[in-house]
Amino acid sequence: MTISKALEKQDHEFLRESGMNGQLDDHLYMYHMPYSYTAEQIRKLRTHIFHLTDRKVPRVIMVTSALPGEGKSLIASNLAIAIAKGEDQHVLLVDCDLRKPSLYQLFKDPPSRGVSEIIQGKARIEDCLVTTSIENLTILPAAKEAPANPSELLESKKAGALIRELAERDGDWFVIIDTPPVQATVDPKIIADVVEGIIMVARYRYTREAEFKMALEVLPREKIIGIVLNAVDELPVKKYKYNKYKYYKNYYSR
Repeated sequence: MTISKALEKQDHEFLRESGMNGQLDDHLYMYHMPYSYTAEQIRKLRTHIFHLTDRKVPRVIMVTSALPGEGKSLIASNLAIAIAKGEDQHVLLVDCDLRKPSLYQLFKDPPSRGVSEIIQGKARIEDCLVTTSIENLTILPAAKEAPANPSELLESKKAGALIRELAERDGDWFVIIDTPPVQATVDPKIIADVVEGIIMVARYRYTREAEFKMALEVLPREKIIGIVLNAVDELPVKKYKYNKYKYYKNYYSR
């Protein structure tokens, strides 16, 4: 069963005028604006996850999208904050976008060792975990430097073993995994095999129906627990085409 949640674009002028800018990125609404419309929609998504009627609560969830630029990293980050704050649950937010990691930018941290180095045997999990200013929320970065062979790393048995170890590391914590877009790489399809739930993000007036359906076809449908409709009032077609293909080029050139 899937759901659709429309997230409204927030006014950045309001953030600046209200003095709510902090160390973390302004788009982390669950931190900066916990009573905003957008934060409320994230809480609804959290509630949906905790009250699924056809399965147990998934504790390992990946967040992905069909195309680049749809806001999957923002949804993953805000959802992680919502669970950490609202459910008093320990949450590990994992950046598995080894080509274009972004979580370190959202949380204002320098690039550091993470998933890539652990899979390659160059670092231990405990040496890569990054604590945040948000209680109960920990981050596992993607990599200090983007690897030359991200898909090969994620296809290895060590990648699946890493995610399973992360899930079992603390008995009661949630693992939220930010992955690359489905149409840009094969990485999300690999990660989907070892998670318990999948959330798809689509951007209003950006994601074409055909591309979204193609993305759904390559993912295990029984694991999809939610569909988020993001940015309901922005991105004209002209800007969409430019950003989309520019981002594709960057992905495939690495």
